[in-house]
Amino acid sequence: MGYKPGLDSFVADDSFMRRIDRKRRVTNDGMVSWEVFKPREGEESLSFTYQNDPLKTEHGLTQYQIDRKMPSGDLAGICKLTFSDLTAILKPPLSPRQEDDNTDSKYGKLHCITDCPGGQIHMEQMAKIATRNGLLRPFIRKKKAEQFIETFTAREKKTN
Repeated sequence: MGYKPGLDSFVADDSFMRRIDRKRRVTNDGMVSWEVFKPREGEESLSFTYQNDPLKTEHGLTQYQIDRKMPSGDLAGICKLTFSDLTAILKPPLSPRQEDDNTDSKYGKLHCITDCPGGQIHMEQMAKIATRNGLLRPFIRKKKAEQFIETFTAREKKTN
């Protein structure tokens, strides 16, 4: 019986996705801003989505981005940090742990949190690591997002 990824025990290359809610938080050359890892006012933890096998595919990532469309109609960008990034490379480490999001029936079981970063320098370290890992999905403004969704949906209909 081989290793089956689960949310009760993580391995070094497990990935945790973080949504990027503003276009300006990633430069044209793919540099992730430290603000991506800045907790919102009153937040006691930092949210991530565990990247399970379906979310490692192009189709899965696109569907996730569409499913998590922002109220504005924009599609959030997506970056990632690995378990190793969060626990071995980041100083001080921020160990991820599962915390179900009962408001999200599709991805809520994949919801994970870490403690909040210890300040801007800590967030800058996280941004450098995320930049090194590469952007999984760019931020897409509402107007282009509508066309992107239409194209994806049409492709889905053809394959089904």
